[in-house]
Order: sequence, then structure tokens, then C-alpha cells
Amino acid sequence: MDDQANTHMTEAIFNIGAVTRMTGIPITTLHAWERRYGFPHPSARTLGGHRLYSEKDVTLLRSVKAQIEQGVTARQAVTAVQKMDLENRLPPEHPLQTVPGKDALATSPAGHTQLIEALFQHDLVRADRLMGEMLAFYSPEEITLNVIGPVLAELGDAWAEGRITVSDEHLASNFLRHRLLMWMVSGPRPRETNPIVLACAPGEWHEGSLLILGVLLRRQGWPVAYLGQNVPFADLATFVEQVRPGAVVLVGMCEEPARLLAEWPKWIKQTAGKPLVAFGGRAFVIHPELKDLVPGTYLGDTIPAGLTRLEEMLR
Repeated sequence: MDDQANTHMTEAIFNIGAVTRMTGIPITTLHAWERRYGFPHPSARTLGGHRLYSEKDVTLLRSVKAQIEQGVTARQAVTAVQKMDLENRLPPEHPLQTVPGKDALATSPAGHTQLIEALFQHDLVRADRLMGEMLAFYSPEEITLNVIGPVLAELGDAWAEGRITVSDEHLASNFLRHRLLMWMVSGPRPRETNPIVLACAPGEWHEGSLLILGVLLRRQGWPVAYLGQNVPFADLATFVEQVRPGAVVLVGMCEEPARLLAEWPKWIKQTAGKPLVAFGGRAFVIHPELKDLVPGTYLGDTIPAGLTRLEEMLR
């Protein structure tokens, strides 16, 4: 095997969920083997401490499983496979053949289409499998921006055009929402600084963009206090006074809630320009004149632009 191929085989790119799907070995079993035999030993870990495995790790696990299926105990199988590995006697195989390649997932139209189809058909098992396969190759940030964002937009359009019902839209959106919330709380250790408060305008129930921004901020290490949908200004003001955030981000996706954001200075008190207050949302893209009505900093017309602007402000 040449150096390039060897490097590819030992690159840690698979999370434990992907390894389970590729080998058929339950996560609980992998954890138990790691405790008892020191195998499999993750090749690397994410910033959040999650295990990552290489193609070689998957090859070893498949060999162990094959021996167990022939009647060998787990301990004996692990010992035998590790010895074969040391002696370079493992049979060649390519684990990626069992997983859709990168071109079929994430940033490609095919991956977007597959996930939309699964959600429209209420097939959450398939949707969960697709998400797991994408995570084997892409970071949560990439999936959030390149897959979940477009899928949420497609769901909104399908509902507006009558192609799906409210129930269909809620089922699919909540599936994606749960993933975003999970990534928001499982990011790397947050920086030692006051949090960024994220809140939808009063009467605003569309939180997809705010969730995506929250995930991206947390993956960059910023502490986030996510308040979500329809936050009354009185409650927001009390929270801000208690938490003393470094910044408050307000989102208005529909025109009426966006107009209400003009009232935030009546509630949120600033001292020497702190906390920073920023705003954004689809309403300001469709109705640019609203930007002049709302005090504070407009983050931009896209989520990546908003993330960049907000980090510039915080630094």
C-alpha cells in the first residue's frame, strides 16, 4: 500500500454512529469492547470530545465481527485480529463501498433531494440514516448550512404552495430542529465570555434561521443563550438584565414581527453600547426599508454574512 492510500485508510473521519451502520455492531457493544479490551480505540476526537474512527478501524471491527459469527469469543476475536493487523495479514477491503460517497450527500442536490423525499414520506428512520451518513463525511456546520438550511426553505415553500400540510411541515421541521438543538448544546467548550442571546421577535414563530445561527456560533466556541420563538420584550428585558449578555440577536422573518423589533430600545437598556444589539431575518431581505426602522446593527442578507458580521462586532 502506498503512503497516500495508507494515509487515507488511517484518517479519522467516521463518528461512532456511522461505524455502527457500517459494521452492524451496536454502539453499546463498541463502548463495552473499548472498556474491556481497549478496542476499538478511537483514532481521534472532535473538539467536543466525540470519537472518530478511520477506515482501518472499520476494517478491524468487521474482521472481529466475522470471527465472532464463526463462534469465537469477543476477547479471542479482538486478540486474533490485532495480531493479524500487526503482521499485516488482514484481508483487503474498502469500507466506503458500503456508504454513499460524498458526491451523493451534503452539498450535492442528490443529498438534499434524498432528505426531502424521506421527510415528505414521513420516513424518519431513513431521514435519520441519511443524516448519519452525512455526518461520516461532513461537519455539523457544513450540514447545517448546505443541507438543513435549504431543506427548511424547501419545506416552507412546499407548505405555502399547498404541496404539504401543516402536519407534514411540523413533522419534518421538528426532525431537523431537534438535530440543530443537539448540535447547539454539544459544541466545543465555550469561551469564557458573556453569552450571546438569540431570540425571535414577539409573534415570530419561524426560528429556523435563528437555530442555524446558534449552531454556527456554538461550533465556533461562542456561548449561546437560545430563547427561540415568540419572545415578549418584557421577558427578554428581564433575562438580559439577569444574564448580562455580550450581544442580543433579534430575528424577524415575517413583516409584522420585524416591524415590532423597532421597539426593543424601550425595553433593553444599554450602558456604553452594551450589550450589542443586532437583528436580521427574511423580512428585512424582502422589505429592505424595514432596516431603517430598527435600531442596532443589521447582520446582512445571509446567515454566513450575519455570522461574520456578528463575530466582527464581538471581537
